[in-house]
Amino acid sequence: MRFFTEIRQQIAYQRKLARWLGWKHGLQFRGAMLGARVGWHKGASVRLHPSNLLHPIELRLHSTDADVYAQVLMDEEYAAVVDEQARVIVDCGANIGLTSAYLLSRLPKARVIAIEPFPASAEMCRRNLAPYGSRATVIEAAVWHCCTSLVLDYIEGDEWGVRARPARPGEPQAGEPGAIAAIDLPSLGLERIDILKIDIEGSEADLFAQGTDRWLPSVSNIAIELHNAACVGEFQAAMAGYRYTLSHCGELTICQGITRSSPPPKCGDA
Repeated sequence: MRFFTEIRQQIAYQRKLARWLGWKHGLQFRGAMLGARVGWHKGASVRLHPSNLLHPIELRLHSTDADVYAQVLMDEEYAAVVDEQARVIVDCGANIGLTSAYLLSRLPKARVIAIEPFPASAEMCRRNLAPYGSRATVIEAAVWHCCTSLVLDYIEGDEWGVRARPARPGEPQAGEPGAIAAIDLPSLGLERIDILKIDIEGSEADLFAQGTDRWLPSVSNIAIELHNAACVGEFQAAMAGYRYTLSHCGELTICQGITRSSPPPKCGDA
């Protein structure tokens, strides 16, 4: 009975991989996993080249990368925010760079700034975006409402369960091992952000809680994953003074054509 149970579990997992990666790449991914287990496959990643990317990418075998692949490259959820006029894209919570690679492939005249605080993911992001040359810049940092130092909180123990937060007493402070840099969007020095992608595991509540007037007027389109009610509330409050077209695609909230509802008051106005 145990043998047949294992067979059923393996078949179910292969079907899941097929949904995430397609049958061809699912078999390739699974083959690499089995090869690594018995010593045939060296390394902890597999190289794939989906048809909607200009260049191949790497996925880590024992990670959530296959789930991200499904969302970004199989379901193409970010197709909803593609703007042919876009030239500047900021990818907050870039993970291993799949969304950046997808948008760079769809928008050949655009460049991306990919921001990722998790060191292992940032390193894989650099490798995946290296073929795009000067069109891609990777910054290993968290995105916050100000430039500061934070710590990573491993909420769920995987790449999707890592959230940046302020250090508590006794935890690493700025400049100490374990602390990470946090940057705000104005520090990027961009006049315009044509597409702002945000998937930062709940930290969007902190990002939108204050200081949005310093950067939100320069953003044309947003694709954001809102992780809880607090995130939804802060986001909606920050966007209340703007007009935009709202839509949803999978887990994403899409805001397109963002403009101020009314011009900001001039100095001296009542």
